[in-house]
Amino acid sequence: MSGGLRGGAAVFVSLFLSACGSLLPSEHTEVLSPFGDYLDTQSRFEQAAIDKTSRSELFSLGFDPLAHGNGRMLSFVDVRLLFIQPNIPIDYLPDGLVKCLEAKDRCIGYAFEFSKTDTQRVGSFWADVLNFNKKRELQGWSFKTVFVLVDDVVVHKVSSGEPNIRRVEVKNNPLGPLQGAGEFFSDQLK
Repeated sequence: MSGGLRGGAAVFVSLFLSACGSLLPSEHTEVLSPFGDYLDTQSRFEQAAIDKTSRSELFSLGFDPLAHGNGRMLSFVDVRLLFIQPNIPIDYLPDGLVKCLEAKDRCIGYAFEFSKTDTQRVGSFWADVLNFNKKRELQGWSFKTVFVLVDDVVVHKVSSGEPNIRRVEVKNNPLGPLQGAGEFFSDQLK
């Protein structure tokens, strides 16, 4: 084999092996919302003012389960079950929840969960394909919120979430493709 042909083969092999990393699968998961990111969602949440924001104003902020989806409509009973615990005295509750308890059927709630995550498989293509080592990197954000309204005015709101999700999952299988073969064969015998 001539030197030029050998050099060309070496370049081809190195390009092929370096491109193999891009052959690993990836995932993108997004709960569709009118918000661009966590900070946008939180900013709109903060614009909803207790005892001032109406239902239509809340909807215009993007928290509309009918127009944008991904929201649950809560009845008075759902709100009560979500926030009221038997061992918590009524005077410990926020004023808005007490108003909700007193209003009964005039009280409703909206619960939303928004998220966006990207998952990338990283590392060696061959180690991944042959099941020796699988590494996944997960990045994204999630935001959960509940609004409680009495007579179409927000009386209570609460939020939680993860503004900057960063996770790495590593799975090592010293036996590679043979790892789990015993389980596979025992399942086939059942």
